[in-house]
Amino acid sequence: MSNRQASIPLQSKVSLTLVLLIAAFVILSYTILQSVIAPAFDELEIDAAKSDLHRAEAALRNDIENIEAITADWGPWDDMYSYVTGTNPGFEKSNLNRPTLANLDLDLLVVYSAESHFLWGQFMDGGVGVSIETLQALIPDETALAALSSHDEGSDRTAGFVQSTRGPMMISSRAVRRSDESGPIAGAVVMGQFLNDEHLARYRERTDVDISLGLADAGADIALLEGFEFSTATVNGAKILFDINNQPFLILQTQTPRSISYLGSQTINAAMLFIIVAGAMVCGFIWFTLRYTILRPIEKLSMYIDEIRSSGDLSRQLSMQRGDEIGVLGRQFDNMTAEVHNARQALLDQSLKAGKADTAAEVMHNIRNAMTPMINGLDRLRKSLRVTGNLRIAESTKQIADPNCPPERKQKFLEYIVASFEHIEIAANDSIADLDLVTSQAKQVAGILTDQEKFANVAPVAENVTVDDVLGEAANIIPRENPKTVELTLASNLNKLRVRAHRIGLLQVMGNLILNAYESIKRSGTPHGKILLLASNEMVDDKPMVRVTVRDNGSGFNDDTEPMIFRRGFTSKSEGEFTGLGLHWCANAVASMGGKISAESDGEGRGAEFHVLLPAAQGGRR
Repeated sequence: MSNRQASIPLQSKVSLTLVLLIAAFVILSYTILQSVIAPAFDELEIDAAKSDLHRAEAALRNDIENIEAITADWGPWDDMYSYVTGTNPGFEKSNLNRPTLANLDLDLLVVYSAESHFLWGQFMDGGVGVSIETLQALIPDETALAALSSHDEGSDRTAGFVQSTRGPMMISSRAVRRSDESGPIAGAVVMGQFLNDEHLARYRERTDVDISLGLADAGADIALLEGFEFSTATVNGAKILFDINNQPFLILQTQTPRSISYLGSQTINAAMLFIIVAGAMVCGFIWFTLRYTILRPIEKLSMYIDEIRSSGDLSRQLSMQRGDEIGVLGRQFDNMTAEVHNARQALLDQSLKAGKADTAAEVMHNIRNAMTPMINGLDRLRKSLRVTGNLRIAESTKQIADPNCPPERKQKFLEYIVASFEHIEIAANDSIADLDLVTSQAKQVAGILTDQEKFANVAPVAENVTVDDVLGEAANIIPRENPKTVELTLASNLNKLRVRAHRIGLLQVMGNLILNAYESIKRSGTPHGKILLLASNEMVDDKPMVRVTVRDNGSGFNDDTEPMIFRRGFTSKSEGEFTGLGLHWCANAVASMGGKISAESDGEGRGAEFHVLLPAAQGGRR
């Protein structure tokens, strides 16, 4: 750093930094909005145009399917079959008339014989009957006629679009046959609707889409005709529709207003205005805050530090080489700390020795707590193996092998052996559970020792810890009983809460609290002991915290005991049962993790609650 830069006042540096910061932020925000947000609105418009085009095509396809459904009803109609074969002439008068077309919302109805001869037909144009030949779509020279008037199989059908002199039509044809599919095909029934302005108006009203149709040139490139393009006010979509001969026929066109991009443009402009105004306000606030809460106090504090140096008070070294106000403060502070360094070092040495002594006592207490369920488990295992060793299976086997042993006696020996092996299986399962408990507690002891060795003289490293993992493992400290006299319940939401803490230390704290609850229940003589483990999110001084609660229905305590419960050496247990380090160590451990611990009770014999308040991990939940 040059001398000129070093001599610039801190106030000027802060002002320049804030100006550059807001300029960079505005430029970055504008770049992001134009390169990310604006294209996103264009994509939304394309999606809207695709949706409109899809709805328009679906409306057309739906009408074709409706016409297909009508022809599917008329084709396998026995009365129609009789009419086409000449055995039901009355069918024409009762069914083949203009009201039928009006009721079916059709513009065209034609019936052909099996030889594709025209039998009957009606074409309505604006409510007026017109000759079929004027359509030019169903005359013998047209290729569409063969596909519509002749079917080789009863399941054959033809549906789609055809061109006529009156404009494009939606058309469907089915074979005329009996309803039970017996006999030959008698002919074909053809039905159709015009795609005129009236129908297009219906589509626009039904789909809320601006739809139009155009004819596709026979030799046109389909890839060039289909797709989307932007105009000033709309997004125009186009898709090719094929006729019944699978040839390009119609161009389905939609126009989607560009309301989304207009909204996006307005949003981006409003966002930029907000960013500029907000940035200016924030920078102004920061500048005034720094000026009146940091810079001026530093000037005063530099004079006060010189007084502290002469008084011999303890502080820390800064070693700052700066030419501004903070640099002056640092040099004066260093001069003071140099004079008290020796006194500080002596005090630290003495504090370290005392701290190691307390740590050793606390570690032994935690190991003892972890060893208790191990010893209980091994004792149960020893008793179980002793009982199993006393079984007389070998003697019973010898008796069964004896040929002189009566059958009734052999049966009793067999039942004894089966019962013995069932007992051995139960004992084996219990032994495996006890060994798992011993292994878990041994790992906890190893973790305590490893943690103590690894982090000796170093502050514990905090990590994100899930509450149910810690409480689930800490709960193993309760001795296994048969019959069970204490019921332990974990709240269902524990797996959703995380804390920022030292895992091994928190495991020891919760193990202590759970074991204390268990022992309190035992001392009270409660026949149905209950321990409930709860957790919830809280805000404490605007900081997210997690409250973990251990609730029991044990002996509890009175108001006189509550202020002393976390003091070193205090215990409510009998002499020789407890060192008084557990709750005192828990309070220190929780405090080192940035938390708090408290206890409450409604009185002796009415249970107690211990609350551990810890910083929530980022997000508080997982």
